[in-house]
Amino acid sequence: MDALDKQNALRLVTLFSGTVKGMAFYPASHPAIRQPLMDFYQILSTALSQSKQVSWGLADGIMFVDDHLFVSPSTAIADLTNRMMEKSVGRIIMQSGLTFEELQEFVRLFSVKGVDVDALSVQMEVNGVSRVQLVSDAEESLETDDDDLDSVAEGDHVGTYNRAIAAIRTVCRDIERGRIPNSAPVIRVVDRMVGITMQEPWALLGLTMIKDYDNYTFNHCVNVGVLAMSLGATLGLDAMTVKDLGIAGQLHDIGKTMIPKSILNKPGKLSSSEFDEMKRHSELGSKIIREMEGLDPHIAQIVLGHHLHFNRSGYPEWASKLPFNQLIDIVAIADTYDAITTLRVYQHPVNPRTALNEMQKLVGTILDGSILGRFIEMMGNYPVGTLVRLDTNEVAVVYRPNPLDEEAPVVRVLIDGDGLRLRVPREQSLVEHDGSRYANIVAVVDPLLKNIDVGRLIAGGNY
Repeated sequence: MDALDKQNALRLVTLFSGTVKGMAFYPASHPAIRQPLMDFYQILSTALSQSKQVSWGLADGIMFVDDHLFVSPSTAIADLTNRMMEKSVGRIIMQSGLTFEELQEFVRLFSVKGVDVDALSVQMEVNGVSRVQLVSDAEESLETDDDDLDSVAEGDHVGTYNRAIAAIRTVCRDIERGRIPNSAPVIRVVDRMVGITMQEPWALLGLTMIKDYDNYTFNHCVNVGVLAMSLGATLGLDAMTVKDLGIAGQLHDIGKTMIPKSILNKPGKLSSSEFDEMKRHSELGSKIIREMEGLDPHIAQIVLGHHLHFNRSGYPEWASKLPFNQLIDIVAIADTYDAITTLRVYQHPVNPRTALNEMQKLVGTILDGSILGRFIEMMGNYPVGTLVRLDTNEVAVVYRPNPLDEEAPVVRVLIDGDGLRLRVPREQSLVEHDGSRYANIVAVVDPLLKNIDVGRLIAGGNY
């Protein structure tokens, strides 16, 4: 049994993050610092009574606490993640026998900005903090290398998805640090996804409803890769081409890592000069990919052209006359679909079914109509992740399409006919093998109105 369950693990790092941040405003003796630190120490002490140590750190930029992984971090975890990355700290290990005074001193030292892991370790030794150990991110990366994907069980699609998120996060982190990214983790995870997708093109589609709003770029890149692979497989493309689509989709926006955050996160409309700067991301991403080992140059070409539009009126304008194949139009459709089904600071998301209707308005200009037609067929009348109301008054989420009857997908019932939430969602075919019908879909439901996080549900969490 783990010394910490996931709830207490989350509570632990949230309290730690809060006290570290609070040190910038209050002395260590202030109640705003001391009380959460005492709560932290109580949780930690209980865990250390069952285990010799408790550790948390970053696996490819994603926070873990012992065996718990937080792929959709809270603001507190995101703050702590950024602080650890700034200090090049890969893992923090707290050992049994740690006193409250040691903990308080470590938090004070850790809160000081501009001090890296080596300098921090020296200060900890000087100040008597002996039961906290720091592992640098360089050392940690050697321990949590590509073998992590091998530990993901076959059939664990969420685990594979999480490894894809981690790989893209590492690529972006390397770019921010001025390094040429390692392509191997991306290639390995796409290889596994291709194997899944070629057998069942729809198998990973539900995962694209996982929306991590705090880490939009990483999440969006993986979703575009999944959607592009699924569409490629549906179009009958071979496995190597589907793999290229997956890699290009996952890397299509890495050029944004080099765009100022003030532009990327601006809530209002971009100025003309800001938009010109934003448009550079296709070229920047293409240039980075050409420098990465192990990637075919035509993957860089797909990234370069993913905003050129079907009528080639997009950007970069200078590339409009270059010879491009349909792969850029496949990625463009995947990119558009995920973007308009995602909440952004400047945009309310639309449900999957409405998104397909909106995309049809872009045919002939931005999107290729023939490829979009196949995409719509693949997604079905009620795409995976759509929340629906049945004529039994139950509310369910579409879980799997039914190729034989688009009006009768497989669903997971979340709310019963009396309006009560089920503790465990119930999988239900709307049409049985003998032709008998369980129920009909009568309406599409807005998940926000029901306070249901479809992505979290599909990922196996609470809804």
